[in-house]
Amino acid sequence: MEATRRGIAESPPPTTDQPEAMPLRLKATLLRHGIRHEEVSDRLIQRGGSRAGQPLSRSAFTRMLNHSWRPSYTPWDEIQAATEQLLAERGVPPEELAQIWEEDGIRRHSTKPLNTRMGEDRKHARDNNAIEIEPEMLSAQAKRHFSLFRDPFQDDVQGPDDLFMSADQRYVREAMYQASKTGGWFIAVVGESGSGKTTLRRETIDRINREQIPVAVIQPKSFDKTALKAAHICHAILADVKPNEHPKRSLEGLARQVEKALIESGRSGQTHVLMIEEAHDLSIQTLKYLKRFWEMEDGFKKLLSIVLIGQPELKEKLNERQYFEAREVIRRCEVVELLPLDNQLADYLTLKFKRIGCDLANIIDSNAIDAIRQRLTFVGRGPQRNQTVSMTYPLVVNNTLTKAMNAAAHAGATKVTADIVRGC
Repeated sequence: MEATRRGIAESPPPTTDQPEAMPLRLKATLLRHGIRHEEVSDRLIQRGGSRAGQPLSRSAFTRMLNHSWRPSYTPWDEIQAATEQLLAERGVPPEELAQIWEEDGIRRHSTKPLNTRMGEDRKHARDNNAIEIEPEMLSAQAKRHFSLFRDPFQDDVQGPDDLFMSADQRYVREAMYQASKTGGWFIAVVGESGSGKTTLRRETIDRINREQIPVAVIQPKSFDKTALKAAHICHAILADVKPNEHPKRSLEGLARQVEKALIESGRSGQTHVLMIEEAHDLSIQTLKYLKRFWEMEDGFKKLLSIVLIGQPELKEKLNERQYFEAREVIRRCEVVELLPLDNQLADYLTLKFKRIGCDLANIIDSNAIDAIRQRLTFVGRGPQRNQTVSMTYPLVVNNTLTKAMNAAAHAGATKVTADIVRGC
């Protein structure tokens, strides 16, 4: 039914006269107010072409959000009017409505591993472009030298006030939160190692507990995600939703038991979210099974949201051109990416040192902050030869500055300078 209404392969007509654009602010507005993409796209009725009279497909609507693409057969003013009417009905204030058609202005970066072709295992990729900063503990000498009583980067997030929230991280945080408290979301949070994915997951769960929202967070604990199967997910759901029930032996019985448990829990006012870390290790078959879990419903109410959390390989697995057999799940999963810190590097470091009672200006000069950014930013090669690749993710930045502070203390320098950073 859904496939017939939306179309199996109804990708938007190619356009050549529209420049590449930034995402619309509408995307962040939908997240802030918990409005699903399909709610809006169902209101946008196409006026011409082979699908005249039918709603705009979700893939076309996503392209409109991310790239400011405009449908060829439907007047833009009609799309704006229908969208604004829905948002007004959902309580979006007029001042926010006035800005939803502007470009968001968040800089985009490539997070795909360098020199890695689609489908190529990362372990076989050449590392001639990779930036590898070996983890290094802040030495006792450096702590004495800079009058620090603790390492600013160890055990650095103990509560929500310790989180640095850039515009990009705030967007991803809100996406995870909305998916948790509202059934029926299916998102993949993608970011490099050390970009803050796990921290945002922990913050989402902590926020649910602080606000006392009736959400059952289901987290499969299998260490080897490559071996995670549908039965393991069923057991995880039962363990967190109905811990006193003994799982059925047959897969059919187990599936019915899980569905019944979710329905009963949902009718009591509970919502459910399945969060899977290291999701880049999941097999394609398991990804396909996830759609079956996501489709479980009680009448019109979806019983389960799904949040996948993984490294850039997960984004590759969610590429329909490479894994066409998984197109049904890929077309329903929205990918949100954690981008580098870049121009917010100084603000990030200021917060890290402020939380231990230290002024950043006493540790590092402004030129050294620029040097860290330059050290971790470069132009890619091969398919990425025209792209600026940034590795200014929290963990990499932490390791870089720690190494520079140890070097400064060893050399007797009063502050970390640009030359010290370049020498690390």
